[in-house]
Amino acid sequence: MKLNILAKSVGLALISTATTFTAIADEEKEMDVIVVQGQKIDRTLQDTPSSVAVVTRKDIESNNIQNINDAFSMMPNVAGDFNESFSIRGINAFSVSGGGNSYLTSMYLDGAPLPYRMVKSGGLSVWDLAQVEVFRGPQSTLQGRNALAGAIMIRSQDPTYEPSAKFKATVGQHGQQEYAFAGGMGLVDDMLAFRISYEDKQTDGDIDNITRGDTSNFEESQTLRTKVLFEPNDDVDVLLTYTNNENRYGPQWSLYDFGNSPFDRTVDFNSHIWEETKTDIYNLEVTWDLNATTSLHSITTYNESDYRYNWDGDMQPTQIVKDNKDHRIDETFSQELRLTYQSDDIQAAFGLYTSQVDVEDQAQGERFLTIQQAVGVPDLATAVTGLLMQQGLPVETAMQTAGMIVPLYPNIDPIILGLGYGLNQKVKTAAFYSDVTWSVTEQIDILAGLRYDTEEQTNSANNNYTINNSMPDPAQVPAQLAPIITGINAYLHSFAESASGVEPETTEDFSAWLPKLGATYHFNQDMSTSFIYQKGYRSGGVGFNIARSRIFSYDPEYTNNYELSFRSVWLDGKLVVNANAFMLKWQDQQVKKELSDALYDEETVNAAESEVKGIEVEAFYYPSDNWSVTAGVGLAETKFTDFGAQTGRPFADAPEWTANLATNYAFDNGIYVNLNAKYTDDSLAYMDPARSLGPVKYALNNDPRHDQRTIVNTQLGYKWDNYTVRLDVRNLFDKDYISNYFKEADNEGNPYTSYGQQYLGKSRQVSLTLQMDF
Repeated sequence: MKLNILAKSVGLALISTATTFTAIADEEKEMDVIVVQGQKIDRTLQDTPSSVAVVTRKDIESNNIQNINDAFSMMPNVAGDFNESFSIRGINAFSVSGGGNSYLTSMYLDGAPLPYRMVKSGGLSVWDLAQVEVFRGPQSTLQGRNALAGAIMIRSQDPTYEPSAKFKATVGQHGQQEYAFAGGMGLVDDMLAFRISYEDKQTDGDIDNITRGDTSNFEESQTLRTKVLFEPNDDVDVLLTYTNNENRYGPQWSLYDFGNSPFDRTVDFNSHIWEETKTDIYNLEVTWDLNATTSLHSITTYNESDYRYNWDGDMQPTQIVKDNKDHRIDETFSQELRLTYQSDDIQAAFGLYTSQVDVEDQAQGERFLTIQQAVGVPDLATAVTGLLMQQGLPVETAMQTAGMIVPLYPNIDPIILGLGYGLNQKVKTAAFYSDVTWSVTEQIDILAGLRYDTEEQTNSANNNYTINNSMPDPAQVPAQLAPIITGINAYLHSFAESASGVEPETTEDFSAWLPKLGATYHFNQDMSTSFIYQKGYRSGGVGFNIARSRIFSYDPEYTNNYELSFRSVWLDGKLVVNANAFMLKWQDQQVKKELSDALYDEETVNAAESEVKGIEVEAFYYPSDNWSVTAGVGLAETKFTDFGAQTGRPFADAPEWTANLATNYAFDNGIYVNLNAKYTDDSLAYMDPARSLGPVKYALNNDPRHDQRTIVNTQLGYKWDNYTVRLDVRNLFDKDYISNYFKEADNEGNPYTSYGQQYLGKSRQVSLTLQMDF
């Protein structure tokens, strides 16, 4: 029982305005009006100049969206796969230039900022959601930190006073099983109501572990949500929400040897690899209507996320090193107070926001380092010979001496590193913001906003590495070899010592003014255009250079974003065409800089500039009450304009072109059909391939790319009375593709490093669902 259920419908209808018109009222047969809530003041989608994709509950239930990342991957200029991050307009949600410890896209559930690992997994349930809003482009003025690339706002279904319930069961290939229910009712008429939902989902996966005899890329998820609505009078609403989400999944990649294919979909490691995130989220939302135009809103949230993993440290069929384990706890508290004013001429929001994030992370285990990786020579004999020659020994003497020494280190290759890691981080933020829309005339609106954001970061960390191989005791070898053995032992231990260090607790403060200014011109009630300037922001940070035992800090990075939007409705509402064109200039990007060839001698500095420009065009056509067609195309050109050897190079994981097409047709006899497709352009796998891959892998492919692909999904269903049965096929043509390139197999014959490893898109999946709604 797991979380496959609704996820797919989100992705399809998702294109900015798409959802606005996807739903057709059962009785009136008119397109529903979608209200965008993520920008503090409620507006219809057509009145929102920002580039936003909205997905409603009806879209989710009609398109078989599997999870949040499925939804993102089906939007123009949004790309991503399960547990592999995602990008908006070519900007990775977590990092573009390699430096920094704040991420670039925030995700909120019912007003609560979600923790890093919950966002990273992409496995958040879409069962019983009311709406998903994905804002493309900087949202720093309204959202503050972690919103330079965009923001995702998710709302779950609120309680109603009318009794309702729905149940769902799904079975499919690869062990897919999903069971879910949701429902609620009023407890006191017009005063107290509740809603509860639960989903249990699982799938075995499609990558076989030939050593363990099971499948490795399994997925398991359970989500429980309870909501209580209290309305003591007509002016006050109190909504209390509790969400519990548990995700557990295996690695989404395959392993293969030289001459074989990653699409054999096999691995051969012997340990059970898994990642697990358990999250509890508490939300208290209070709205008080002071009068007909003014309201006061309070949103208080707290969440705790418990993340763990178990990892095979050697990726071998037999145990060479101990498994690696990690345990990370994120605690997040936030409080927002917002005053809104809405009249015929002015819409305004003024708010105060504060939050605190506490992170504690502990990891331990073992990893290995081959002699080739450590010193750049194929074996210990060559390494020892070289060391002795550096001490002045002739070649022949050095080789003879090495021949006597090497047998004393029978198990030194690979070098086994014991590791222990700890991190403590605290981030406090405080901000005030304002957002105003002034309708100067019936045709012209002035848009303005301002945020002052402050942040205090406190970090401390420690790394402790040891050499766990057995090494000869200098006191137990011939006297003439003892000094050499002492030197070799010290040389080997230096690898661990250079990677070990303690970062003392350090605090840094950052602040920024983040303005927004723009205007909208309404040609008529069906057509408008807007231009907006907005400043984006990512906070600075602190770190510790282990090799030099020193603290370093780096400054914030900023973007200037210029956006032109067009909104239009044609053919008496049957056709909607929307577009956004954008130009983003990025300064002071945080990058990792290697200060020397020494291991771990690197620091984050502000040393790069870049630009992103492109367009999103989306069309939604509704030729009849039974038939809808949606289409979108996105272009996002990314480029470093000042970044040393990377100048002129696009961002990694940034497909330039994306496109989607979907059609839904409902026959009068209850049968309906859906067909949708998504095209994702290829993209660079690495910002700096030479540094990321190493010399052997780099020689095989010096600039690898994630695969271009077009994925087609389809659905055939039948509705009668309160029941729906549907057949879903995802990846209809069983397209094989590398969704995230990692490394190729080489023919060096090294069992520890020669294998290839690639993240794969999911193979074809067929499932059958029965749903009951009452």
